[in-house]
Amino acid sequence: MEEDDIASTLLGAPIPGESLTAEMGAYPWQRPPELSTVDETISFYSNRIAEDKTSAGFVALMDSGISIKTLVDTMIDTSIMHGLHTIDVGTLVSPVLVEMFMYLAEVSDITYTTGLEEDNKNPVVEKAMAYKVMKEFSKKVKDVEAPKEEPEIPTELPAKGLMARPTPTLPMEEPVSEGAM
Repeated sequence: MEEDDIASTLLGAPIPGESLTAEMGAYPWQRPPELSTVDETISFYSNRIAEDKTSAGFVALMDSGISIKTLVDTMIDTSIMHGLHTIDVGTLVSPVLVEMFMYLAEVSDITYTTGLEEDNKNPVVEKAMAYKVMKEFSKKVKDVEAPKEEPEIPTELPAKGLMARPTPTLPMEEPVSEGAM
């Protein structure tokens, strides 16, 4: 009987780290989303962006140089974190939100960046330029003469630290003979 009590006590003990976890559903992303379709989500965002106070804030952000893609990604990530919609719906809604912000910026007559612009760099030209620079560098390296004398490399490294300090040598005393005393 005593063994059964011990076994039930051990098996009923909490799992290590159990107190550090929360119950399932305690966080918004662990519950079903409030908006489950793309249409509901687009309607929510369009109503939110159309509010005067909100749209003025977005216009100010775009006018300060923040890209539309950054704004959209931040909105979507925050909404997912708060359990408003899923990651999949956020991905599907993202292009629509970019178009909404572009329209808002055009109506507000501000210069904006989408964050989707391609840079005008050509990889073939960049490789050719890198090759040209390396070729000129190698010519300059060949023109430099090698030193005629090789520097002397010490074979023993000087000792460092407290134990490496020189100990003072004291003059040795003459030994005293027994008969001299």
